[in-house]
Amino acid sequence: MNDPITLPDDLRVIDNRHLGHSRIIATHLLLGDEPALVDPGPASTIPNLEAGLTEHGLSMHDVQVLLLTHIHLDHAGATGPLVTRYPHLRVYVHRRGAPHLIAPQKLIDSASRLYGEALERLWGEIRPVPEDAITVLAGGEVLRIGNRSIRVYDAPGHAPHHVIYLDENTGAACVGDTAGVRIPECAVVQPATPPPDVDLESWQRTLDMLRDLRPSMLLLTHFGPSGDAEAHIEIFRANLLHWAEEVRQGLNGDSSDSEQIAHLKALAQNACSSLSPADREYYARASSVEASWHGLARYWRKRVQTENAR
Repeated sequence: MNDPITLPDDLRVIDNRHLGHSRIIATHLLLGDEPALVDPGPASTIPNLEAGLTEHGLSMHDVQVLLLTHIHLDHAGATGPLVTRYPHLRVYVHRRGAPHLIAPQKLIDSASRLYGEALERLWGEIRPVPEDAITVLAGGEVLRIGNRSIRVYDAPGHAPHHVIYLDENTGAACVGDTAGVRIPECAVVQPATPPPDVDLESWQRTLDMLRDLRPSMLLLTHFGPSGDAEAHIEIFRANLLHWAEEVRQGLNGDSSDSEQIAHLKALAQNACSSLSPADREYYARASSVEASWHGLARYWRKRVQTENAR
């Protein structure tokens, strides 16, 4: 997992420099006769996205397609403002996510509960996406985007509105948050399990499906390419299940929520103990361990409620 990764000639990574920090949110640029962006990021980083396109000799006028792995704001929050400004854009999104792009108030309310007054500073303006700009996906589609053939796979687990895009030209899989958070060429793969809809059983099936696709590389929104896909998937799976079990045991014990969150943060920090200070800081910024605890705690509590209701 530590070997340098060579990207195909028609693939680029744009660093959206969220809050001025590098290696936090990546947008993947698929070049060709119909350029496409996978996960344009939040609205707060649109100027950085446009600057990244300029570095590759393009502008948003050249981009034809936005491929959304899911609708969380760090991945898709820019979609509404971009389509407002560039109405030629076509947007592809899971059928469960599309209604929240068209009428985003529930998404705004949910994000407001999670981020409070920091919402706009973190993610920028949230705007609706016109319904006629959206193509709804369920998994199983083959998209023809210029000279590319892209297969779509339903990929629940991190969220029920998550898809994976497999670029058949290169074998690269755009996986959003399905395979966690990782710096390129680093062995640490950290889970990202924010509320409200983590589903561990579905996630295991999605990871099995992704492994069986045997992609040439994984393209992570946090952050960039990972070359040894099979090893990455299994390391992530083990870490995800380890975190989940730690949270389950904590909920069954006497510790307060804050004590359990501190325990999970210590677990994450220990996993990064061999890294440089800069890399440790990256993992702390790229994914909130506190949010991951809340997502896993919600999953276990819902599961207990379901079992008790039977």
